[in-house]
Amino acid sequence: MARPRTPIGTFGEISFARVGSKVRARTRYRDDDGWIRRVQAAGASEADAVRRLKATLAHRESRRTYGELSPDSSFGALVKIWLEDLDLDRDLARSTRDLCERDMRTIVLPAFEHLLLRGITVNLVDRFLRHLAANRSYAMAKHARTVLSLALGLAVRYDALARNPVREARRLRKTPTKVRVLSVAGHRRRARGGPRLEARRRAAGPETGRAAGADSST
Repeated sequence: MARPRTPIGTFGEISFARVGSKVRARTRYRDDDGWIRRVQAAGASEADAVRRLKATLAHRESRRTYGELSPDSSFGALVKIWLEDLDLDRDLARSTRDLCERDMRTIVLPAFEHLLLRGITVNLVDRFLRHLAANRSYAMAKHARTVLSLALGLAVRYDALARNPVREARRLRKTPTKVRVLSVAGHRRRARGGPRLEARRRAAGPETGRAAGADSST
């Protein structure tokens, strides 16, 4: 029976060998380009060597070749390609396209322009959107979420990101409007005060008119 294929991003059995006073741990790792390569690390003991080996694998550089975008591309570079991609969409109304560009340039780009795509995390996106909703407006945060998700979705399709962090950020919730509720006593006071206020206005009208007439006659 054939040995099962090692999935991308995983490693096989770990072997050990003593090299001087150190213990070397070695394994076979399938990189994201599909090739299997040997990876090793040394430590004071087998447990220490395994710990160092796993740390090496966790920070292993990508072997994949990219096109226009990569994890090390800036967000500004992504926005440029995203806007070009919008221009190619014949089903998108021009007014909608212009609105997307406006929201991107005025709301999102100032906060993300100099970040690399690999540095845009779920936590970063979540804090940005919640700050907008709390300090600007719910509508602005909602618009920002839409265009940011569209742009990062394009990065995923270019294999520059493994996932879209906007999709995993906390959903925005509109703060409910506070409604003032009058008590029964408050309703009664308002009901009693209404007729009195109207009577005062009516009483003040003629007096004001007579006063104005008296002033003009003098």
